[in-house]
Amino acid sequence: MNCKVLNFRAFLIVSLFVTAGVLCVYCYAYNAVAGIVLGVLCVVGSCALAALFIFRFICNRSRLIVAISFSLAAVLCIIAFSVGVTVADKWESGLRFNAYCSVSGRVCDVDTQTGSYRLFLDDLVLNGQSADGILRVDIAVSDQNIADVARCGDKLQFGAKITAVSLTRPDGAISGTSYRTDVRYTTSVKSDGIVLQGVGDLSVLERFSITLREHLTENMGEKYGNIAFSMLTGDKHGLGADVFDYFSAAGLGHIMAVSGLHIGFLVLLLNFILCKVRKKIRFPIIAAVLLLYAVLADFSPSVVRAVIMAYISGIGVLIGGRRDMLSSLLCAYSFILAFKPFYLFEAGFLLSFGAIFGIAVFSGIIGRFANRHKVPKKIGNAVGGSISVSVGILPAQIYFFQNVQILACIINIIVLPYISIVFISIVCLLPISAIPHCGCVLVASKYLLMPLDYIAKAIAQLPYTVITLKSSVALFACYPIMFVAGEHVMLGKSKTAVSWYSLAVCAIIIAVCAL
Repeated sequence: MNCKVLNFRAFLIVSLFVTAGVLCVYCYAYNAVAGIVLGVLCVVGSCALAALFIFRFICNRSRLIVAISFSLAAVLCIIAFSVGVTVADKWESGLRFNAYCSVSGRVCDVDTQTGSYRLFLDDLVLNGQSADGILRVDIAVSDQNIADVARCGDKLQFGAKITAVSLTRPDGAISGTSYRTDVRYTTSVKSDGIVLQGVGDLSVLERFSITLREHLTENMGEKYGNIAFSMLTGDKHGLGADVFDYFSAAGLGHIMAVSGLHIGFLVLLLNFILCKVRKKIRFPIIAAVLLLYAVLADFSPSVVRAVIMAYISGIGVLIGGRRDMLSSLLCAYSFILAFKPFYLFEAGFLLSFGAIFGIAVFSGIIGRFANRHKVPKKIGNAVGGSISVSVGILPAQIYFFQNVQILACIINIIVLPYISIVFISIVCLLPISAIPHCGCVLVASKYLLMPLDYIAKAIAQLPYTVITLKSSVALFACYPIMFVAGEHVMLGKSKTAVSWYSLAVCAIIIAVCAL
């Protein structure tokens, strides 16, 4: 059976080598010698292949794309391995503080989502030594809780038993969330043991975030102001635990994690505002706004992925090139992992890429199937997109959260247009609300948020909304199988059969892991 990849994508080569480099770093985190040996072999192999194809291009003036691909693969593989090894060594050096320490640091965030209080400290000094990373402080309940008065920028001092967070967990997994947030130490103290030394300096971004949150909560109320703030920035620390739980159970938790959905809304709005501006001028303006938005969202993996893909799409429009979602996705994947290699083990990163992978692989097939059965094009595309996203995130969702929101696909088809209206209303009304005595205009966004809140709460209360499943790392074998089942591999008359067999294999893997 003849099998060839249609429009073979150069960044597939790059992404495979970058992934290999990251996996070598993973080995290094557990065994330095084995990791170095594998890393050297991977780097030497990529460099040798790059040199080979460069030589062939020089001699024959052919295969330029392949030569460039392997050259870029070698460069990014070297960067990924070097950055990963450096990060692993720094995290390992932090384990020396795994003891009782005198602590001094600056509050950089306050979290009330769990129903208790957590303070996050940076600019750490532990036992008189500067320490990299962030310390998470769980505040015990007491008569006078310092978390009630502590604010970003405050400098605190106390003594406590520090637990250093290891980059590698005993079960063999990487502490992906700790890596993303840079939380390297945790402790629990009573508030009466903390000394408030004074108010420190706030960064420009911190000042802006604090002002934005206060402005939203003042005009929309505590609950809806924090929901709006989460939708804009992805910061969920101000949400009540119950709010995030029922949004997640309803399959709508993604609206509070800034992602491609938000970037898409923003690009759509900017294109509408700048519709009369020439493309060569419009693109730099949109690019600058997206970069500022990525800064506001603290460069979360999903935002960086979406911004890179938006840049590639914009450049394609400028030069008249063909837009290719899979190529731009693999480009974003490769560059992000080259500089943040341990994101490969972080839930948000994999869910974000899984969602777009699903769209790139399956949405076209489902949309064409719907059109052949007389389904209106817009409805068919919406259904295809929602199903594709649900399929694309399924392995990562089960692995990290051990559950599946069975109504998420249907709910998102129905609610997504309304979510876009809510988001765009908040973005459009914010500048107006900044005018003195005009903050009340945000009440309109509050009333738009209310139905969404009620819908999420009602859906979460339905029986069997969430199904719990066991997980295994074997679930990630589903992704290459999905690729074979998708529209990017041509198999002639056997395509339909192979696609169904591939999806059946994925279902078997999920079922076996769930046993």
